[in-house]
Amino acid sequence: MKSFALLLNVVPNRYQGLDQDAYMAIIKDYVAWVEMMTAEGVYQSGHKLTMDAGKTLTPKAGSVEVHDAPFAELAEVLGGIMVISAKDYDDAIAIAKTCPHLVHNVSLQIRQLDGGTCN
Repeated sequence: MKSFALLLNVVPNRYQGLDQDAYMAIIKDYVAWVEMMTAEGVYQSGHKLTMDAGKTLTPKAGSVEVHDAPFAELAEVLGGIMVISAKDYDDAIAIAKTCPHLVHNVSLQIRQLDGGTCN
């Protein structure tokens, strides 16, 4: 089995204005999916990112510049990451199609993890 990252894109302010019940219904969908994928031995890990701007580092003239990011003109931002096990991209796509993120948000991207380590 190979490891694949599901990069979960969200529209900024996607959850603003939702009442508690609507927000909790969305959370329950994600929790149920993670529990199902864990029981099937597919789900490895996941992390929700904070909705702050984050930082972008850019090398410039022998130093590193730090900028706020993402820029305001972006239609969507990376909101979280989930790592799953799959045989190949076709299998990863089939798994990702069941993710509630495609119901509650705009898109997700699938990337195969290299498997090497960064030390």
